[in-house]
Amino acid sequence: MDLEQLYLRLPTRLQNVVVSAQGYRIQRSRYGGAFQDQLAGYESRSSWDRERIIEYRDRRLQAFVRHAVETVPYYRDLFSRLNLTADDIRRLEDLEQLPVLTKQTVQEQVARFRSEAYRGQSLQMHHTSGSTGAGLQFPVTLESQHEQWGVWWRYRRWHGLHRNEWCLYFGGRSVVPLSQRRPPYWRTNRPGRQLMFSAYHLSDQTIADYLAEMKRSGARWIHGYPSVVTFVAEQALRLGVKLPIRWITTGAESLLPHQKQIVRRAFGVSPIEHYGMAEGVANISECPHGGLHVDEDYAAVEFLPGTSGAARVIGTNFTNPAFPLLRYDVGDLATPSSDVCPCGRPGRLVECIDGRQEDCVVTRSGCRLGRLDHIFKDCVRVREAQIRQNQPGHVTIWIVTAEGYGRADEEALTREIVKRVGDDLTFEIEHVDSIPRTRSGKLRFVVSNLSAEAA
Repeated sequence: MDLEQLYLRLPTRLQNVVVSAQGYRIQRSRYGGAFQDQLAGYESRSSWDRERIIEYRDRRLQAFVRHAVETVPYYRDLFSRLNLTADDIRRLEDLEQLPVLTKQTVQEQVARFRSEAYRGQSLQMHHTSGSTGAGLQFPVTLESQHEQWGVWWRYRRWHGLHRNEWCLYFGGRSVVPLSQRRPPYWRTNRPGRQLMFSAYHLSDQTIADYLAEMKRSGARWIHGYPSVVTFVAEQALRLGVKLPIRWITTGAESLLPHQKQIVRRAFGVSPIEHYGMAEGVANISECPHGGLHVDEDYAAVEFLPGTSGAARVIGTNFTNPAFPLLRYDVGDLATPSSDVCPCGRPGRLVECIDGRQEDCVVTRSGCRLGRLDHIFKDCVRVREAQIRQNQPGHVTIWIVTAEGYGRADEEALTREIVKRVGDDLTFEIEHVDSIPRTRSGKLRFVVSNLSAEAA
């Protein structure tokens, strides 16, 4: 029996003790040591001008590449094969001399990406969620963890959010046994100031219990997967429940326009958008003016133009010397912007984060369509949706409807689909009671079963 199974057999009172003990361990790991210094450094750089932040980024990049070439077998061989030296990489644009690195390559040669400078040292192992079937485990230094949480708390503090706030947390963790049929469907992490709700027990029948506990707690901050937070918001609207929410932050999934609309209607505040990942090769944060800023001081981010109009996000994680990733393709898409944000913060702007490359569908003529979430931006009585493709040129759209959904909604949805896809893609709409999540609890917007050749 593993530790998780043992935990799930404990009575609720002891589960709360275990959750708090784990919360205490996490607090010490994330926010101990040099965290405060890292946070202070990141906050001070918020006022730098563009030239200064780019110079800082390129200086870190140059030192990081030198470290990778000197201590990492994969890069030592790569640079030798390309007849390059570390001195050939002095700024972001110089990275174009290197090939793009795929997750598959890292998975197949994972030992060759570990820095010899950290041989024999005890490092924490992090992992990607593997929501697309491509999980990855890799070592991280304690300092890199402090940097990651430093840059994440920088953007939260831009919005007036501080670590002493209690958080209503809706993630993918199994904090409540799946067999449980009565409240409480939540557990308390006191050191982390989190009320951790089970996303797996959320339903029309249990939502009243969730909302009552959220209101009783008095907490003003919600954090969770966009799909889960949107469901809670839609139910709060349906039941007429008002909550004193001031901040909503999301992660792990793309935040879609129609989700923002529903959340804003329910809680009176817009979700704060943020883009990051376990590998730490890119980070994009929303400022109080709504601008999505590339955190240039955290990673070296490139945007490679793609065929669908959006750009591929390619990044270099110069904060984790234990496991360097140069020009790593995280599989995500974004639309860069040439605008200047009135907030004055440095860093390039991104118009929107378009999701994963897999979040595209293929038409009969071979076009790849992305950002199809716009189809649902006005469909307030569509609770959840998923586009599924098994053959080029045709998709099945699964929808979970809210109370009041009728013929007019279906006709409006059909018109919007036709407007977006034209006659190069046929479709059918199927009404389902629920949409399956991944093992980590995420809702994927597009599920493509096309072979690589067909795609």
